[in-house]
Amino acid sequence: LHLLSRRQRQMCIRDRTYELLQKHGQENKVKAFSDNNSNKIGKNYLGKRVIAPEEIKTANNILVLVSSTAFDLISKQVIEMGIDKNNIYYFQPAGVSLTQGSDMMFIRENLDKFENVYEQLADEKSKKIYRCLLNYRISKSNKYLEEMDDCIDKEEEQYFDKELMSSYSFCEGFIDAGAYIGDTIEHFYTHFPQYEGKYYCMEAGEEIYARLCKAIEKMDGRNIYPYNCAAWDQKGTLQFDTTSFGDGSGSRISSQPGGVLTPCNAIDNLFVGKTIDFIKMDIEGAEKKALLGARETIKKYKPLLAICIYHRQEDFFEIPFTIKKIIEGEYTFYIRQYRYGQSETVLYAMPKSRKKE
Repeated sequence: LHLLSRRQRQMCIRDRTYELLQKHGQENKVKAFSDNNSNKIGKNYLGKRVIAPEEIKTANNILVLVSSTAFDLISKQVIEMGIDKNNIYYFQPAGVSLTQGSDMMFIRENLDKFENVYEQLADEKSKKIYRCLLNYRISKSNKYLEEMDDCIDKEEEQYFDKELMSSYSFCEGFIDAGAYIGDTIEHFYTHFPQYEGKYYCMEAGEEIYARLCKAIEKMDGRNIYPYNCAAWDQKGTLQFDTTSFGDGSGSRISSQPGGVLTPCNAIDNLFVGKTIDFIKMDIEGAEKKALLGARETIKKYKPLLAICIYHRQEDFFEIPFTIKKIIEGEYTFYIRQYRYGQSETVLYAMPKSRKKE
């Protein structure tokens, strides 16, 4: 059994996949990891040898488990090497709980909530993505991911769907919650080069925040304002894991001891008196809390919302329910997908009052 990954930020995905195998006593079936990075080949990773992809075809009775969102690219590479397609499996544990029971059980127990959201989705593309992702989580069959392949949009368009955005207006204040190192800033101004409003960045991790500020320095003439805190439902501090997530390239809230105490605040507190007409959130499972902390902003300004819903099992229904509870009857819901697999799923909540005539 070989696990492959092409990018450094995927290493935490491999770790979680291996953790799941360990939990079920299957770690001895992992014979090696494989990677395209020549610097890693020949070294040990989690106690297993890292081999070149070409070595896979020399093994007997081989199964290839691809734990990467680049499954489509990796599987193509492995098939071209002569591995039978039927011996290649995909597993990406984003949104999968390793401690709270199976996806099938969770979906069955909350089926009425999933159905409620499904019926509210505004177009067939959204419904197809939602349906295929749920079917994949239940069955772990790649056929459902392949079925929605024509619905996967380019990653650089994440949060900024051209088809949807062109019908709605915003021009004064954009909040980028989970700004990371500034990659979203570049994509934003590529999509909206004429935007002259305020761009507010929120990033919790101290080291990542420093890199974000360096990226902002290069954006001459732009109204970009960074905030070194996490988006939450109140002002305070949260314990963050800043080492294991994304191989140390990101951070997220942790309940384990030894985390870094990090300031947090509600959007309603930070942006009093500022007009906010677009909010994006990609904050590793804290989206619901952050939305609750933005309730007054949402009620007052009715901003466009682009919210990630793949970090927690319940986000598939709790995020739209939370938005509806904040302001009933204002938002129309769409879902878009930006990677093969069950990560990078974005809920677009589009306000009727901002729809262009």
